[in-house]
Amino acid sequence: MTKKRGGLGNKGVEVLLSSSKSSKSPPKETSSEIDVTKIKPSPYQPRKTFDEDNLKSLVESIKEQGVIQPILVRNTKDKKYELIAGERRLRAVKILGHKKIPSIIKEISNESAAIFALLENVQREDLNPVEEAQGLEKLIKKFKFTQDALAKKTGKSRSHIANLIRLLSLDKYVVKLLSDGKIDMGHARALISLTPSSQKIYADKVVSQGLTVREIEKMISDKGESFSKKPGKTKKDPHIIDIENKLKEKLGVAVNISYSSSRKNGKITLNYSNLDVLEGLLKKLGYK
Repeated sequence: MTKKRGGLGNKGVEVLLSSSKSSKSPPKETSSEIDVTKIKPSPYQPRKTFDEDNLKSLVESIKEQGVIQPILVRNTKDKKYELIAGERRLRAVKILGHKKIPSIIKEISNESAAIFALLENVQREDLNPVEEAQGLEKLIKKFKFTQDALAKKTGKSRSHIANLIRLLSLDKYVVKLLSDGKIDMGHARALISLTPSSQKIYADKVVSQGLTVREIEKMISDKGESFSKKPGKTKKDPHIIDIENKLKEKLGVAVNISYSSSRKNGKITLNYSNLDVLEGLLKKLGYK
């Protein structure tokens, strides 16, 4: 079993904040003991579930040693505070009945708060793939990020972000299995191009038979399942798929190539999700 990386913590988040391109100088900060009733949860918190055993362990640690690492918050307009990082510590303190918690108050934007709420959890490896995908998608929609821009902000590769967000197109039943840890990301990616009904069938086989990723991929291939959500569509030439993937990496948008072997012609379709993505695509194509 691989050892989990340590969290961003106070120091890690501060490094990220101070290096943010959105501000010319590091955000101002102050330290204080804050009333826990005045701290609001982050609206950008991507994590939906908390491990009870780990939380109990943290409660016992704080009970014996106190809160060693302050949480991070920012001021709100109603003279309260919004959590940036440290929700587990805040929950543990509330369980113990403490009235106040050591905190560092920072002045940062909504965009920075959202990014660091996601990064803290991702770097702790506390998020399941669905939570991370939902967090990334929320950043794209809320702040109009392109996948390339988000990759630079988070330090993740654009392909990693694209692959995660694609998981959200799976049937809801399969997404729930992935979120619950009954199937893993490799299984989900093997199912993603099937029809919704086939996704459910093969996902259940993974759970009931304990299939590996390679086994489910082979099972799908042996059964001759269509790797398209549109029934009746023929399987695309692997060479064409490879070209599509390379163009997708280069241009940052989805690429579809249709080709007629009889007429020796076809077309290339570029699909963009919003105007920012279109603008970036046009620049890459040399249009000014």
